[in-house]
Amino acid sequence: MNITFPILFSVFSSMDMLAMGARIHQLEKENQELRAALAAYQSKRQSVRSTSTQTNIHVENFSVESVSNSKIKNLFQYYTGITYLRFLMLISFLFPNGTNSDVNHVTYDSNREEVKRLPVDQQVFLFLCRIRNGLQVKDLACRFNLKIQSVSTILKGISKYMYLRLGSLSYWPHRSVIIQNMPSVYKEEFPNCVAIIDCTEIKIQRPSSLLCQSQCYSEYKSATTLKSLVVCDPRGSILFVSDLYCGSISDNDICVKSGFFQHLQSLMERGYLHPGDSIMADKGFRIEDQLAEIGLRLNIPPFASSAQSMSAANVTLTRKIAAHRIHVERAINQIKCFKLFSRKIPVSLLHSINEYWLCASLLTNFQDTLVK
Repeated sequence: MNITFPILFSVFSSMDMLAMGARIHQLEKENQELRAALAAYQSKRQSVRSTSTQTNIHVENFSVESVSNSKIKNLFQYYTGITYLRFLMLISFLFPNGTNSDVNHVTYDSNREEVKRLPVDQQVFLFLCRIRNGLQVKDLACRFNLKIQSVSTILKGISKYMYLRLGSLSYWPHRSVIIQNMPSVYKEEFPNCVAIIDCTEIKIQRPSSLLCQSQCYSEYKSATTLKSLVVCDPRGSILFVSDLYCGSISDNDICVKSGFFQHLQSLMERGYLHPGDSIMADKGFRIEDQLAEIGLRLNIPPFASSAQSMSAANVTLTRKIAAHRIHVERAINQIKCFKLFSRKIPVSLLHSINEYWLCASLLTNFQDTLVK
């Protein structure tokens, strides 16, 4: 049977059209199935959201529970700087009535329903993630499934509340407790030295105001900084931390303006310190007269004379003081392990930087002591 070329071409074209039509029909059927699956998923998701809103539960993957139950070792401590058990102790102190109580003493600068739905222990966890790892607000909003404005509201509210609660405590124990827990070598060499003091600086972005630039410029750091006085015991635990002052302030002035001398006087009057007790510092602190008025002494390295070399006794004393004064530097470094302070502080954060600094400083007391 002979078939001409035009007839054969028309037969193949008809077969292609039939195959194409069948394929289109199959794709349309698959498209309908996918649309139905998508509609079912969206309906289920909306149902979960409405359920979580009604039961006041925040659905999230990044939370206190998920991080504390993670199989990754020390993950909770990585994000917060403290262990999960000590976090629970912190929460019980901050909220003695419980996190599920209807009474929440945290004040927020805006009335956002999203903030109210997030439990306060999760809010504290968010704040700790911010100061410990320096997580940005947008990052926290993504992790906690919140709006950026809600994260900012939580950070402001929790920082103020923790600043007031932690700052209301007295961290300076009785001298007998300090002496009893001194390292053995420290007790042999400085048995009446109950505290070690030093100042530290954190860098900030350069303010636009020339006056602020001048006040915050530190010749020691050659940058604009803020400066704080830090006091620790012989084991490295924080006893006193001042607010942050402009970087140009001297060590002596910061002791006066921070109320450190008034605090020592109060401790002396209550019997927490005895006449003859001493404070250890470096050569930059010329506060012998102020301490003498309170009844205390100052332990600083002896000054070298340009006319003659330092005696062997003074060299030995200098080495002893340097060996023990390192503990306050380690305590300061422990504070700066909160990564928010490891980079330049933006100008936009200066309005609440004192609250962040105090909370980070006092939270180091929830960690293990530096000197066993």
